[in-house]
Amino acid sequence: MQSAITIRGFMRRAAAIATAALLVCAAPAQAAYPDHPIKFILPFVPGGSTDLVARLMANKAQAILGQPLIIDNRGGAGGVIATDAVAKSVPDGYTLLFAQTSHASNPSLMVSLPYNTEKDFTPVALLADHPGVLLSHPSKPYKTFAEFITYAKANPGKVIYASPGRGTWPHLTMELLAQRDSLDMVHVPYKGAAPSRVDLIEGRVDVKVEAFVSSAQFIKNGQLRALAVTGRERIPDLPNIPTIAESGFKGFDSSIWMGVLGPAGMPADVVAKLQAAFVKAAHDPEVVKNLAEQNIYSRGLPAKDLGSLIHNEVIKWRDLTKAANIKPE
Repeated sequence: MQSAITIRGFMRRAAAIATAALLVCAAPAQAAYPDHPIKFILPFVPGGSTDLVARLMANKAQAILGQPLIIDNRGGAGGVIATDAVAKSVPDGYTLLFAQTSHASNPSLMVSLPYNTEKDFTPVALLADHPGVLLSHPSKPYKTFAEFITYAKANPGKVIYASPGRGTWPHLTMELLAQRDSLDMVHVPYKGAAPSRVDLIEGRVDVKVEAFVSSAQFIKNGQLRALAVTGRERIPDLPNIPTIAESGFKGFDSSIWMGVLGPAGMPADVVAKLQAAFVKAAHDPEVVKNLAEQNIYSRGLPAKDLGSLIHNEVIKWRDLTKAANIKPE
């Protein structure tokens, strides 16, 4: 009797094992990533240099990945609408964000955000950055950056600087300079870059910071004078214009950076595949050449570099807004 029970038990276990094996074999194999189009959300409207960078990188990356990257422009709310959509998406690698400098400055400029700038995202790759320039009208009594600093110190409250709006990158960069050397200047915010540039060209304001890509033609034709470069390296088209960092402000660096993020919790293998594709795209000779013609630097750095940059930038803009008493809204 005991032998019969043992045999029946063995047969039941064998049947269970066989059934499990059949189920495993019948289960569909998981498709290799990516197996369908990837949504690439841009937190700004179409057009402009940043949109150009995103589309160039996406075109090259999709050829490497073997699936289309569908561009989805979602402007508004300083990029928060698009960024929140990515933060709340499924972390499967099929929804990505084209992030830029405002991603790191928004936490200091807004009372609350519907996401955590660092914890709710997975860095993928740092793609490129714009150098910026400090500009003045040619009629102003300073022809160099050093002369401008001397003039600003000797005339507190008399230098008027324009920006495309409160909390924009040009505004924050000028405040960063002011805080570094205790400069007393008057900020006039405009509704956009174009009207602020018009008033600078007309001499109604004294200086402003702007991305070189959008001011190059005005410098070339003599309507504006470049005093200094805001980034960490000189601009090839302006070899005689120093950086602010090399002009006595060690470590000064303010540029418009651009990178790719996904939602938090993305699988490591998916991140690795996306990182490889975007880094390769950024180093593609055609991309490098096209961006260089626009005076944009193609970087192509891995996820850890983008993560470190965002972390450091969040701290930088937080400290600046506190020191400059720029209240969040």
